[in-house]
Amino acid sequence: MSMPQGHAEVARQGSPLADARLTNRLAMAYLLDVIAIFRGERHLLDLLLFSTISQANVTTITRQADLQVAYAAPDHPPPDAMRRPVSVNALATSLGLPFETVRRRVKGLVDQGLCRAVEGGVIVPTAVVNSPQYFEDSFRGYERLRAFYYQLRDLGLLKDLPPPSVELGADLVPLRTVARVSTDYALRVIETMMRALGDLLAGIVLTEVVRGNTEHLPFDMRGGEGVSPEDFVADKHRRPVSITAAAHRLGLPVETVRRHTAELLARGLCVRVTGGLVAPAEALARPAMIAFNAENFANLHRMFAALAQLGVLAVWDRPGASSEPASALHQG
Repeated sequence: MSMPQGHAEVARQGSPLADARLTNRLAMAYLLDVIAIFRGERHLLDLLLFSTISQANVTTITRQADLQVAYAAPDHPPPDAMRRPVSVNALATSLGLPFETVRRRVKGLVDQGLCRAVEGGVIVPTAVVNSPQYFEDSFRGYERLRAFYYQLRDLGLLKDLPPPSVELGADLVPLRTVARVSTDYALRVIETMMRALGDLLAGIVLTEVVRGNTEHLPFDMRGGEGVSPEDFVADKHRRPVSITAAAHRLGLPVETVRRHTAELLARGLCVRVTGGLVAPAEALARPAMIAFNAENFANLHRMFAALAQLGVLAVWDRPGASSEPASALHQG
């Protein structure tokens, strides 16, 4: 999972803004991969609501390091009695979605057995987060985040992280702690995306276009130390993405992606070129996009700082850890 040393040496020569630009590029690829892992065959809004409900239920745990550790292992989920219900109205308000849309989709999650209606709102019950599908998705998400951490660490892009405030056992797989911390990060990114672009699916489609445009680039191609279009990677180096390819990677209908692409084109956030779509440097240098990337960078640091304080990074940094699949270590 470690990156070649040569890449790390190149990255360490970058300026702060260039390093942040590369970090955000890698972070968006991570986010899209995690969405794909957990979405499965569900609608993206259902995943967003399920994740928001689950995260709201365990707010008490996420705010206390001792509870994060107590409910860290795969076989130690928080009991239903510790899950704080969240109302449909609170969900709609926090996500900026129509109440009726949220009510209808939450009812669908309840009908599927993924949520339970209780006094005060809804919860994701313990039985759901103990299911085989949950474990399969969670271990894949855990490994994707661990690989992302090794990538950033080996590129010298993680700086000023705090020391651990707790010590985890050498044989502990902090699956649930990682799930809570990483879900908090993903929801913050989505909230920022919706605020910047006004539409979740349009933001996801744009993020996929940006990933497709830039994932082939070497790590030392990050642009200059500034925020004008000239400081970004030149458009000629961006590889075009077709609507069909973007839809396939996102697991969305082609017509859905085409509809949101039309909106992005109308707003100048994408342009058509030979071979597909490109998110041009001019669009990425707009104030709203600069603000989105700055907030994402801060949220990313916040996630890794939390993982460092909770002892997770120390577990991942121990000798030989990078070659150990988390699912193989789980004995629960």
